[in-house]
Amino acid sequence: MRSPDLAEPVPLRPTVSVIMANYNGAAHLAGAIRSIQGQSLRDLEIIVSDDASSDDSVRIVTELMAEDPRIRLVRGERNGGPAAARNRALPLAKGEWIAVMDSDDLMHPDRLTTLVQVARRDKADMVADNLVEFDTSGSKPPRLLLSGRWARKPFWVEICRYIQLNHFYGRGPGLGYLKPLFRKTILTGPTAYYDETLRIAEDYNLMLRLLYAGRRMRVYPLPLYFYRKHSASISHRLNESALEALKAADVRFLGKISRENQPVAGAVKRRMKSVETALAFEKLLNALKSRNWPAAIGIALTKPGAAALLRLPLGVRLRGLAPSRVPRIIPSLIRSFQRRPGCYTRIKEVPHRTTDLL
Repeated sequence: MRSPDLAEPVPLRPTVSVIMANYNGAAHLAGAIRSIQGQSLRDLEIIVSDDASSDDSVRIVTELMAEDPRIRLVRGERNGGPAAARNRALPLAKGEWIAVMDSDDLMHPDRLTTLVQVARRDKADMVADNLVEFDTSGSKPPRLLLSGRWARKPFWVEICRYIQLNHFYGRGPGLGYLKPLFRKTILTGPTAYYDETLRIAEDYNLMLRLLYAGRRMRVYPLPLYFYRKHSASISHRLNESALEALKAADVRFLGKISRENQPVAGAVKRRMKSVETALAFEKLLNALKSRNWPAAIGIALTKPGAAALLRLPLGVRLRGLAPSRVPRIIPSLIRSFQRRPGCYTRIKEVPHRTTDLL
């Protein structure tokens, strides 16, 4: 570990470029950046793409840039959403690998080292690890996205299964929530950028297009990425306009599928039905909130699947995370991150049975 008084050298071609989209994330931004600075992989760069924040975000990044030349800031003139913010950063990235991280999340210190090693070993184009959701208030225990059979060993991701697992209110883990690490060289042509019409599920959409282009994705269910759940979390903001954009994106993708790939087309159509159900459910909720009983009854009669969602607990409707047990080290690791956002002690132990999961 280098002395904190010594500036990190700026790599000419870093191994990893970490791209972080940010919009008014000042409350947790420094902690998120510090968790990247604390990575055991030192050969990296951090590109923060600020999406026209009105809080102290720019000041925080600027101050951190003064102490670490590996940090860069790119600013947008208007708020365009996380996809637009990431697209501004992608052309600036010099790394062999691109890592995507939200500005309120955290990484285990060995995350990037581990993912780069296994990606190179297995010749994967895209890799992801397990996601641990934790509540900022500490009122709820951490939860894993991948549990049960999904957490027992690494697995390759086949495109139809990927689509199936990203149904709204479907069974199984939503792999679109995972934060990927991917080779920069695969970002070419129609898969070079995020879809800026999407405010949610932009990672899912890009991974889907990359899989369709023949790229290989592998998941290693080590719990190394920590997703912070709080009232401003974008991932929880389902609304009619966001769902309409998702449906339109699926329609565009469907139009590009060749006749030889009808299983993929069928999988997309089935997912579109889940989007339509989610959209009807949002309309039903809005009708109930406004006490528009005729509209609510009409939706319930024409879309019984949407009405059935009212029986689900709120947490299940918002996110497909399983309330599974997490390794005992995880809660203490999160607490150490929160207590000491500016000082990361190297944690040698990668939580879980690594021999099974690598």
